Amino acid sequence: MAGWRFFDGLMNLVSGAGTSVDKRTAGRFHYRCSDPTEIEAAYRTSWMMRKGIDLPPFDMTRGRRDWQADEDAVDLIEAEERRLGLWQKLNQALVLGRLGGGLIVMGVGRDDPTTPLIAERVAARGLTYLHVMNRHQVSLGPAITDPTDPLFGEPAYFELASAGRGVRIHPSRIIAFKGKRIPALRGLSGDDWYWGDSEFVSVIDAVKNAEAAMNGFASLIEEAKLDTVTIPNLTQTLATADGEALVLKRVSVANAIKSTHNTRILDGGRGKDSPGETWETRQISWNGMPDMIRTYAAAVAGAFDIPATRFLGKSADGMNATGQGDERNYNDKIGADQEATLRPALDRIDPVLLRSAGVTPSASVNYSFPPLAKMTDSEAADVFYKRMQGVTALQATGSVPEPAFSKAVQHTAVEEGWLAGLDGALAEMPEDERFPSAIAEGPDDDAEGGDPVSQAAAGGDGSAPVRRAANDAKPIPLYVQRKLLNADEVIRWAKAQGFKTTLDASDMHVTVLYSRQPVDPIKMGTTWSDDQKGNLSIKPGGPRAVEKLGEDAVVLLFASDDLSWRHRSMVEAGASHDFDEYQPHVTLTYDAGDVDVEAVKPFTGALRFGPELFEPLDLDWKSKITEE
Repeated sequence: MAGWRFFDGLMNLVSGAGTSVDKRTAGRFHYRCSDPTEIEAAYRTSWMMRKGIDLPPFDMTRGRRDWQADEDAVDLIEAEERRLGLWQKLNQALVLGRLGGGLIVMGVGRDDPTTPLIAERVAARGLTYLHVMNRHQVSLGPAITDPTDPLFGEPAYFELASAGRGVRIHPSRIIAFKGKRIPALRGLSGDDWYWGDSEFVSVIDAVKNAEAAMNGFASLIEEAKLDTVTIPNLTQTLATADGEALVLKRVSVANAIKSTHNTRILDGGRGKDSPGETWETRQISWNGMPDMIRTYAAAVAGAFDIPATRFLGKSADGMNATGQGDERNYNDKIGADQEATLRPALDRIDPVLLRSAGVTPSASVNYSFPPLAKMTDSEAADVFYKRMQGVTALQATGSVPEPAFSKAVQHTAVEEGWLAGLDGALAEMPEDERFPSAIAEGPDDDAEGGDPVSQAAAGGDGSAPVRRAANDAKPIPLYVQRKLLNADEVIRWAKAQGFKTTLDASDMHVTVLYSRQPVDPIKMGTTWSDDQKGNLSIKPGGPRAVEKLGEDAVVLLFASDDLSWRHRSMVEAGASHDFDEYQPHVTLTYDAGDVDVEAVKPFTGALRFGPELFEPLDLDWKSKITEE
């Protein structure tokens, strides 16, 4: 029907919403084509634009990647990446992609660039270069329309203008980094559809608004304090030959007097018919201005999908806000971008790069992107401790054969980097020693130590158990210790330091648990150890000290993560501890005599302890100690 107009959307004839009265009905989105010159100018002159463009590519590439392969192969691959400048060029290409389009050209020796790149033919050092270009340095050939072609949808060739002539490059030698996908809703040129939109298109308004707010604020600083001076007959005075000089001299003298004496002197006039001078100072109020600037800046961060804490380097806003949630979401996004953008590009480069490095691609040669958020030492230690608790619990079930369990734990320790050089050290060991059988062999007649108590605790086949349980599973006050197997060495050292008497060798031990709280011994679990006899060795050196504990005990203090974690696991399982902290130590003597304990140099040799011994807690233990 002529004269009628139809609207889609909510209309309210009472309020006018959605009708011609509503000013919003005239608003429309409009796409403004931006030429490369404007995009480049914005990137080079606006810190917000540059930071918003640069941050995601930087975070995607800063950690590079963690290879899971033979150590020699990893060294070769990483050396080849450094030679070619792979990660710097990936970062550069990703930035160009966000600005509208970039590409990396792979060059292999003297190959004809118009022919397909066959990775299997690449020799060592065959990948001669990786060149980064922007989309405007090349033109696209017709699209490949054969759906069976692996490069379906790609241009049949990229043409590079060089030295006045066109050089065609086969698409298998090109890795393209594109902008945001453009929906095929209207007619577009092939180049625009292929390369997509620059980030500039969707963020420029937010950036301009924020820049305008900050620049406007900066301009107002000049107007922060405005002095207004009213001088009678100013117009007539300026009309005379010397009028301007007189006015300037008057203002200058007034300012000089104020600066010298902190007093402003004005002409008071001569009554009602001849008014005097006036001076008025106006101060601009900045109330709300910082909040407005922060709001605009936060809008820019939102436009780029980067947390304000990362984009602006500021603390999180809001009560009890830490910003950790925003950072975690951002890291998840970057991880997704690595998989969606970076990995496909590397999948194109790696078959060539690996062969150029002298490494044959295989299923055993793979990589992962390292986590973006780095754990503190304390967090890493806590994660390690909890994982070891899980490992210990799994081992206790006996559901995994011992060789397979050892292999899995060793591989986990290598992949997680828990011990430096562990993979190399394990590779040097014979297979039967690296993955021992679960069946313990007979006692080693040549083993050092020979503590009679720990020997008496051995099983019927002569093997030492991981631990000796209490009589039953009834909750009891519990004591857990490890006997010092090389106590004779420690006694010789102590006597050389001047101690006249020491504990008997059979009494020297390290306490693992002293629980007055009754506990079920079975619930204390087992120690995690790859020693089939349940022994524990403390390497020579490390933190050591000789100190007095209590009134008369002299002890050798030492550090052991194994003992500390074991003690902590039992306390968490319900055991008690009389002190705030657990400190592994071996009691040397209860009679220091005239020895200056503070001057004693600690024993630095290895400390070898037997298996854990579980016993009911004896509160009268001290009366049974003898020294010799």
